Amino acid sequence: MPRLLRYLLIWLSCTAASVTAVMLTVYFVIGLTRPTPPAARSVQAVYPSPSVLVGVPASSVATPPKAPTTTPASPSSPPPTTRTPSPSPSATRAPVTPTPRPSASKCSGGPGLHTVPSEGGKVTVQYGRDSVCFVSAVPDPGFRTSTGQSDPGTLVVVFTSDDHRSQITATVVPTAQASVRETRL
Repeated sequence: MPRLLRYLLIWLSCTAASVTAVMLTVYFVIGLTRPTPPAARSVQAVYPSPSVLVGVPASSVATPPKAPTTTPASPSSPPPTTRTPSPSPSATRAPVTPTPRPSASKCSGGPGLHTVPSEGGKVTVQYGRDSVCFVSAVPDPGFRTSTGQSDPGTLVVVFTSDDHRSQITATVVPTAQASVRETRL
């Protein structure tokens, strides 16, 4: 084999090996930096202060949908038919329990609006200086919701299912905090 052809084959082999090594390295690095889906984290049972709670902007509070407006159809045209698809059992979600926004004077001057998660659902409350105002409760599928407020400084929301109970107590005494109590029935 001539010398020039031998050098050319050695050069091609080295080039192919280095290009392969670079490509494998690039694919490996790209694979490590690919975004991964978020993972669920465990939640503390007692929140020391509302600053660690998940805040919810006031614009995201659930509001009832407005009724659609329809224009009257002409007598010659057939009435419009609306067909609603039936939801699958796994896609149904428990209803949201919205309430009117708390009064500005009652719940002002405190840490603000916060959402407290539990196994039974999520509760959004607004902490004021001297009171806790209920904003909304979103039960998870299969749970029922009940609320109680014996005094303005303490709010209790209970999510109940056939085999589980989640009790969320939000209070401003001595400081604004929320506690979650999970019980198997």
